[in-house]
Amino acid sequence: MLLVVDANSVFSALIRRGKPFEVFEANKMFKTFEFVAPEFLFFEIGKKMDKILLHTSLSNEELSEVFSFIKGEINLVSFSEFSDMIPEAIALNFKDSPYLALALKLNCPILSGDKGLKEQARVKVLSPSEALVMLYGSK
Repeated sequence: MLLVVDANSVFSALIRRGKPFEVFEANKMFKTFEFVAPEFLFFEIGKKMDKILLHTSLSNEELSEVFSFIKGEINLVSFSEFSDMIPEAIALNFKDSPYLALALKLNCPILSGDKGLKEQARVKVLSPSEALVMLYGSK
């Protein structure tokens, strides 16, 4: 099942290593999801690594290892492949429009803990807890 990953999920996985990180770890074993994201995702996160390092209990080396693992789990999609959906996505939620546009184009949900993203009703948004239920069957 295709699942768009937003920056919120990756930030949470890097800072807390809680449920968002568990989703990536469990999926490596169960292969339930095929994670995709807009191509700028890792650039956006890379720019904030110093800030992430301040908020995580991970060392610089551990953070780098976790980030490398997550990067290996997500396939990036070129903006040109979903740019035609941007106007509709902007109408739903300007801030998260690239993730929404990709989800609209691929007709799939988004993995995010962002409550604001869940306020729109056009694209299904799975919280990390909901994704874990799908991975494990129940939790």
